[in-house]
Amino acid sequence: MSRRFRRPVPTALMAGVFLFLTACSVPAPSPPPKETIPHDADTGQTLAEAREAIEAVPGISVTGFAGGGPPNVKGNTGYSVQLDIDPGYTVLYGDLLVDYVVRNVWSVGEGYMPNTQIQISARTADGEPFFDLATAGVGSAWMGGQPSAPSQHNTIIIPLSADDPEGTRNLSLLSRDGSWPGVTPKPLPDRVTVKDH
Repeated sequence: MSRRFRRPVPTALMAGVFLFLTACSVPAPSPPPKETIPHDADTGQTLAEAREAIEAVPGISVTGFAGGGPPNVKGNTGYSVQLDIDPGYTVLYGDLLVDYVVRNVWSVGEGYMPNTQIQISARTADGEPFFDLATAGVGSAWMGGQPSAPSQHNTIIIPLSADDPEGTRNLSLLSRDGSWPGVTPKPLPDRVTVKDH
């Protein structure tokens, strides 16, 4: 019997081949969210213009308007709008008011496009009839679900995530007027709110 002498393959050569093969199969890293989310469009309103448009609705004070900032580590960015219903005013057409807020936010071209949600909060003055923001949100068709009992402080979430069925539907509705930033909405008619006598 004859034995053949086999030379062992050097470990360094095997490690090099392994690294070469695995490096070829690893996908390139995806760009950070800051580079993939649309931002700073040449068209659209500024944050200040959108806030002023909402504040021009009689009986509505905008106490907070934030958004357009860079996405967080998960790639999420959205808006938050806080409204006060002024004493002596009643919102008659809350669905139109919610729609107006959503469309004004979507028309902001300054900063980053919202890709998760628009949060709208409303506060009714002490002793005034409550503004039913949840019913207004459902009535505006920007959100589903059952309206909750109205209270002095209300918050609703308008989904805009493409990973959520409601968000996908909302993005589809918003894109009917073109891509982000959307068309600046026309001012609301005066009858959306009424001053109590």
